[in-house]
Amino acid sequence: MVHGAACETCRVSWLGAFLDALLGAVGCSLSFGTGCALRPTASFGWAVPIGVAIIAGISLMLGQWALLAINRVGRWRTLLTLATSGLGTLCTGVVEAGLVALLSWALLQDRVRLWVVLPAVLVAYAPYWLGFLVVLPYTGPGVARVLKVWHLLAMWLGLRPVLDMGGGYSLLIAAVAWLAQQGIDALIERAPMHLRERVFKLVSGSAGLTGRDLMSSARLGDHR
Repeated sequence: MVHGAACETCRVSWLGAFLDALLGAVGCSLSFGTGCALRPTASFGWAVPIGVAIIAGISLMLGQWALLAINRVGRWRTLLTLATSGLGTLCTGVVEAGLVALLSWALLQDRVRLWVVLPAVLVAYAPYWLGFLVVLPYTGPGVARVLKVWHLLAMWLGLRPVLDMGGGYSLLIAAVAWLAQQGIDALIERAPMHLRERVFKLVSGSAGLTGRDLMSSARLGDHR
């Protein structure tokens, strides 16, 4: 019994320390600190940067709560959709970090390993923890734009000590990688395959109605 109680205390202590490290990394990134991913990663490995990215994705999906509501997604399907959104943001971060590593070589002939820059890029997704604010009716689109720029600035400052190339070069690489990622997102959004809608239908088990569908229906109703 004593041993079991001691193990439970250790788990609680570890969880508390992890949450402190997680919130510390997020607070550092939100306040435009440098090297926000270095100390937590040293203490908890990849758990902190991965946690930051996954929670960012979940918050972004919470900002699309109306999408879940109009599709009448059930409780368990909602949890699955939120988890998928978190993993999707994690994958986006991996792609963006890959772009950073590739650009550092293409522009400056300086080989940087993906796993070296990945923690800094993932922690830079901390501004998207505020992604749930996108649900606001009038200011939502503006909030989404602010979060994108905030992410860029956080990534730049996070990469400076990792790339060790000076502020100007780090900003150039971060900005080009960010723009490339925005371009990839736009292509996926407008691609004939409708990949995101297909994934949403699969995990939510719904018809996959979007805001555009509702607006189109409303226009047809007006014409009638």
